[in-house]
Amino acid sequence: MPPHTSRLLIAALMAGTFACARAPVSREVDALALLRVEAIRPPMPAVASRAAVRVERVTTTGLRLDVMPDRARVFVDGRAMGLARHLGALLPLAPGVHQVSVRLEGHSTWRAEVMVGDRPEPIQVTLTASQ
Repeated sequence: MPPHTSRLLIAALMAGTFACARAPVSREVDALALLRVEAIRPPMPAVASRAAVRVERVTTTGLRLDVMPDRARVFVDGRAMGLARHLGALLPLAPGVHQVSVRLEGHSTWRAEVMVGDRPEPIQVTLTASQ
């Protein structure tokens, strides 16, 4: 077998995606002409119809908090969520009713019962200093 043919065969077998079949080679026939390489493809999944395919869009819902001062702590349903400045643009929450409170030492605590729907709920909180 010519050297370039065996390199092709080795490369195809190392790739793992080809099956090679070879017929007996006589001296007069070129080995490359009888080498047959077929790609093995995984079966395609059957799709009944395009109407049956449902595309779901991932929507994130929650609270869009704008808190002043931003070093205040945010609590949702009694759980500490972190400092307002570290929560980012959207605090992801499941749809439903949630108890939200914002606290900062030396300031009055802000509390509310918030209904989260299928869209982010914007909330602005400004804490006032305690006297």
